Amino acid sequence: MKEYKISDFIYKIGLNIECQEKFECLEKMAKEVAETANLDPDEVYSFLKAREKFGSTALGGHFALPHAKIPELDKVVGALFTTKNPIDFGSLDDLPSQIFFVVLAPAQKPSILLKAVAKVAKIFKDGRLKDSIIKAKEEGEVLNLIKEKEKELQKV
Repeated sequence: MKEYKISDFIYKIGLNIECQEKFECLEKMAKEVAETANLDPDEVYSFLKAREKFGSTALGGHFALPHAKIPELDKVVGALFTTKNPIDFGSLDDLPSQIFFVVLAPAQKPSILLKAVAKVAKIFKDGRLKDSIIKAKEEGEVLNLIKEKEKELQKV
């Protein structure tokens, strides 16, 4: 069976989105990923917002991992966004977030969400990768950076 990779479930990349605060950013990201996955943007935002109110999904190091279980989904849908300016997302290290990886997964298969979030978190521990993504000018460049990091981790 093929190795499960996050590059296989990235359906949207949005660079330098403009937003000023946490929930405005979540709403914009929800809209983008919902359109890509043919979901209701208000519902996606509602699920992401509820999860965020439960506890911040900012993992530190300028990175946040908003995620939610969506009843209508039958597969994992991921989207990566960068913001034009860093956003206070409530990280424990007090650093604002500028890279956001949104993960939506089927509500009826909670273990899939956990596996996807774990894979994303592992890749985004790399500070050089995050710096390169923040500087990236094109969506294809970001996807290639992630694929390169996945190859590097497979060798370990």
